[in-house]
Amino acid sequence: MVTRRSAELKIAGTWLAFVVAIVLALPQPPDLVRVALGAIIGIVIISAGFWAAWRCRPLNPKIPHQRLTRAIYSVLAGAALGCVLLVTLVALARVTPALRTRFTGRADEPAWRPWALAFESSIIEEVVFRLFILSLTAFIVSRLVKRGVAPFALAWIVSTLLFALAHLPQWLSLTAPSPALIASVVVLNGAGGLLFGWIFWRWGLPYAILCHAAGDVIIQTFAPKLLSLRS
Repeated sequence: MVTRRSAELKIAGTWLAFVVAIVLALPQPPDLVRVALGAIIGIVIISAGFWAAWRCRPLNPKIPHQRLTRAIYSVLAGAALGCVLLVTLVALARVTPALRTRFTGRADEPAWRPWALAFESSIIEEVVFRLFILSLTAFIVSRLVKRGVAPFALAWIVSTLLFALAHLPQWLSLTAPSPALIASVVVLNGAGGLLFGWIFWRWGLPYAILCHAAGDVIIQTFAPKLLSLRS
């Protein structure tokens, strides 16, 4: 049972983290109008997402020691996924050179840059695709289909597909589109979406963010260096 005080704290904390991530994601120095717009959109989707999640996602009792265990498992799962995707990305780059484009020229970035990218992307994307889209879709489906895992399964697929497709414009803006490039981007990001969605549904938003961030740190740290060596 979620108390009103607990709900308010979760929404406020998530919104604050979302706004900080927006500030980091925007070109620097950030445009205050864009920040304000992001903050407004953020409070709407965060409130709606939690509202939907609390009405359809199973809530398990939280035992203090389980929080640390789940956090560790989330980080390890994200890091493992990041390693698998990194190896796959390097292998695919041999047959789809366009995959190198996004990482070209980033080999000499400062060490803090991958962590900043992981922080902003994990918070923004998990709030949008897991908290909001997955939760709202599951809630809507649960009103129509009263069958066990069906609402989550459909919402899981929908949020994962949208998550994968949302990464295409950034890739396609850097190079000419090709079936191989599109398939690679969708499959690689889709794999992440499946894992993050499952962790979100089972354990909650903070653990999905940790998992996502761990995977991003691995990829953003090593992909530019490895792909530069092969370019």
